[in-house]
Amino acid sequence: MSYNKRYAEYERTGKHRAARARRMRKIVLTAFFSICAVIIGCVIYSNLSFVQVNKALLDGKRNCIMEDYKAAIDSYSKAIELDSGAVSAYSNMANAYLSIDDKESAKKVLYEGWERTDNAALLSNYRAVILNETVADMNAKKTSLDTVSTILDVLESDKTNKDAIELLYQSYPRLCLNASGDADTVFRTKLSTEGKSDERGSSFAKYEELINRMVAVYEASPDERLREAITEYLIPWEDSFTMSISDVDSYIELLKKAESALGGTNEEVKSIKACLDNSKEVLGIFDDIFKQLDVGNVDELRNFIVSDEYIKLRDLFLNKGETPQENTVYVPISREAIVLNCKDGAWSYRFLNFEENPTTRGVITVWANFFEDDGVQRNAISYEPAAVGKDIYPHTKYSVTYLRSYITSGRSTKVAKMNYRLETEIEYKDGTVDKTIVGDWGGSDEWEMDIDTIESRIRA
Repeated sequence: MSYNKRYAEYERTGKHRAARARRMRKIVLTAFFSICAVIIGCVIYSNLSFVQVNKALLDGKRNCIMEDYKAAIDSYSKAIELDSGAVSAYSNMANAYLSIDDKESAKKVLYEGWERTDNAALLSNYRAVILNETVADMNAKKTSLDTVSTILDVLESDKTNKDAIELLYQSYPRLCLNASGDADTVFRTKLSTEGKSDERGSSFAKYEELINRMVAVYEASPDERLREAITEYLIPWEDSFTMSISDVDSYIELLKKAESALGGTNEEVKSIKACLDNSKEVLGIFDDIFKQLDVGNVDELRNFIVSDEYIKLRDLFLNKGETPQENTVYVPISREAIVLNCKDGAWSYRFLNFEENPTTRGVITVWANFFEDDGVQRNAISYEPAAVGKDIYPHTKYSVTYLRSYITSGRSTKVAKMNYRLETEIEYKDGTVDKTIVGDWGGSDEWEMDIDTIESRIRA
């Protein structure tokens, strides 16, 4: 082969090898960049938000299965940090909190989730947790006005929530049974002798608020079961309870408002309202005389016991007339509180006497007993003033009687005439009593006798 031919062959072969080398380099580079692209793609993919969120959710689920709820909460918290719209993260985190009995945190997570996502399921779950808490309180016999308020919180935000309405209805009998539902703690404010509330105060304002909230929900979305619940709640959950006079007006207005909104109530509500109205009427009769007695004008009792208003009230009890006020021989009238009692669905009431309320500002007692002198019925009344200081002793009681009796006039002449008699008893802590009687009290033939003389004449 000539040189030229050999050279040409060499050149051709070299070019072929070069081309092949170039192709190899291209393949290697392509493969390299493909691998790099895959690696970079994987890195980018693994750092995408939704991937990290799903990973956090999966970690949370695994931790829950392992019952490592704190770790699960951390995982769900991370998911929320990455995506505040991750609904399942809020829901699952709340479940984890409930698993460790942290209901407050569960409610907070669900509510915050609803605020951020506007997801109806989260709000529904939030309400369910709240209602489940109230069920737990009821089952544990811890039903209170706070329980009722919690149910209303849910009902106000979802006025057609049947579960909340039913729980509201069911909570009433629980208040009847539970010590925490003591009606006296709701309706009674103990007062000092100056008429100021003691340190305990009253929960009536809270009760009033709850009824107003129930009525507002009913007016916005009438429901027969809710109406039944409100009607139940209008009546205290005990057959006997004590109510502060200071709250009577508010209670009357509350009943009126509820009756108007509900289109009427029932006979029992009407019965208790009749008691409240009557207590105001009776106190109106005694308003002026109490003012006089408060400043020590005991002699004003003379005019009062012969007044038409007093005699009319006395005769009502004397003749067993119809009245919601309890009919007894000695009928106390005081300004601090009334006791309401229910029998067979009908309510009656009475005012507290001195023994029941020794911090009273004063108690007047109507004497409704038949006692005639020469065919003339006696008028009698007694008054026990407020104690001085914290100790009720010495305890004073004034009794005034208007009667027909014989009075010594002139030179031992006995004359029968209508006159007043004042009897004063002062009882001391040791049980001893000082007693005086003033005959023809305020009259021209007034006389006075102390207890020693009285006893000596009795013995004689």
